[in-house]
Amino acid sequence: MFERFLFSTLLFLRTLKRLILFICLIFTYVGAQCQQVINIESKQYDNKDTVWHGNIEFLFNLLQNQNQVISIGNKFNISRTHDIHTYLFLNEFNFIRANTQNLDYNTYQHARYKRTISTWLSGEAFAQTQFNQQIGLKFRGLLGAGPRMRLMYSDSMKVFVGPMWMYEYEETTEAAARNVHNRLSLYVSFLYFKEKNFNFDIVAYYQPDLVEFSNYRLMSEIKAQWLITRKLGFRFSLSQNYNSVPPPGIPNNLLNIKNSFVYNF
Repeated sequence: MFERFLFSTLLFLRTLKRLILFICLIFTYVGAQCQQVINIESKQYDNKDTVWHGNIEFLFNLLQNQNQVISIGNKFNISRTHDIHTYLFLNEFNFIRANTQNLDYNTYQHARYKRTISTWLSGEAFAQTQFNQQIGLKFRGLLGAGPRMRLMYSDSMKVFVGPMWMYEYEETTEAAARNVHNRLSLYVSFLYFKEKNFNFDIVAYYQPDLVEFSNYRLMSEIKAQWLITRKLGFRFSLSQNYNSVPPPGIPNNLLNIKNSFVYNF
């Protein structure tokens, strides 16, 4: 009996090892904080509670050996709904320094107001600032407004679409490079959560210049979560940013893939 139990345990561990290796071979982590377009849609709350929602996170890491590596960061995600009015504020800051060299420095702030007009239609207005060293973005300021339409809202899935006008002022790390654009910012959001052990959401943005349509940005993001057992879960996310006219020295296409196993006990 003990030998049978030992054989079953070894067989299970071998199968689990192959499963983990298979997933790791398919999905490899690529990239970091390299977003041209920030996914705000995934951070919105669709609730009718007249209370504050959100989270606040602070980060500080120090590694000292032959080299000194400092990592500093913070995140704010705060939302409040009152009657037909919803207020949202987001802030993120990331900084990594190794000895005297800055490896990464990016930050953004986003404020949004939403007014419910009917069960399927809302009006939105937002303002955003952004800086990202990795993608050659010295400063980007955005102002925008437009409708947010609910195409589907059931106990298993949600679908939203929003065609918005957006004014953009941008400075890149290239000397004297300043750009002003009026863009369409069209987003589509799909969320599926019917299965108890599986859920995923997809968000896509399309942002062309309203005068020069060959100047555009595309962003898509997929997030999924599986419960393998009651305590073991797997998370996967993929985001892709494409800029038809990137800053000098920056590739058109940026990719970010993340995988993680989560064990709760």
